[in-house]
Amino acid sequence: MGVTPASRATELSPSGLATPEPKAAVCLNCATPLAGPFCSSCGQRDVPPYPSVRELAVDAFWELSGWDGRFAATVRALFRRPGMLTREFLEGRRARYISPLRLYLMASLVYFLIAAAAPDVKTDGGKSLFLGVRVTPTAPDTTTRPGRVAAAAAEARDGKVLTAAERDTILARITSAPAVMRPFLRRVVTDPVGFKSGLVQAMPKMLFALLPIFAVLVSAFYRGRKYPEHLYFAIHLHAFFFLALTVSVATRFARSPSVSVVAALATFGWMLVYTTIALRRTYGGSLVKTLSKELAIGMMYGVTAFAAFIVTLYAVSRFG
Repeated sequence: MGVTPASRATELSPSGLATPEPKAAVCLNCATPLAGPFCSSCGQRDVPPYPSVRELAVDAFWELSGWDGRFAATVRALFRRPGMLTREFLEGRRARYISPLRLYLMASLVYFLIAAAAPDVKTDGGKSLFLGVRVTPTAPDTTTRPGRVAAAAAEARDGKVLTAAERDTILARITSAPAVMRPFLRRVVTDPVGFKSGLVQAMPKMLFALLPIFAVLVSAFYRGRKYPEHLYFAIHLHAFFFLALTVSVATRFARSPSVSVVAALATFGWMLVYTTIALRRTYGGSLVKTLSKELAIGMMYGVTAFAAFIVTLYAVSRFG
């Protein structure tokens, strides 16, 4: 029997949120009778063939976020029980959550958007709290090579409009910098806006490329499992890192150095504890063994990430 408009009840997602009511008696794709917002045969969502702007926006949001109860369930599980999402996926309970890759992409997107919009918090001395850049720097000692390089770097990253003479002076100082730093410093001086834009675009790609490397490092300390298991863990862990850092970065809108420092330290501690719990819940093992492996993985990953960052800086400096 067909579903009439009067008999259609609003569907509730697992999170208790109302979902759009079906608008047709049968699936427009395969003609299967509809009993909910999705076709039981082909899985197509019930949307009108000629949607309004509102319906199109809602459908796009659902496609991007998976907000049919799965989004809320995924984020709740990610924050409340470290490592649980990885175990759920490995044991086959996946339909109630959004995919790990979608979760990671959404978390990283939210982080970079908030980080780009957040103001830079400065101390009373005019120094950037997180970047260490002084707004009104004192004249450095340029009689030594380190002093000349430091002066060039400080002036280059100020982002101020330079005259031709000032630019030539800074470029001359840069010649005394280590060879590996020269392309970076020259690009910052000659095209600061382009360099910043290129770096913002390159960072998400760099972090995404590091995911499989992190999974390899984890697999080296937890043998006897297939590589995709470690990759699931890496994606879920990094998605949490992005969301936790988003919370920390959002405190910059308060424009309070003390609040930002406390938030940053609390977030760092939270990430360490979270990682330990997630490793134990996913892989098992005693607390001592987990901490020792976590320390080794962290050190190796830190070196790898630093090297990747240097390569990224060089690539952005040379190739834009």
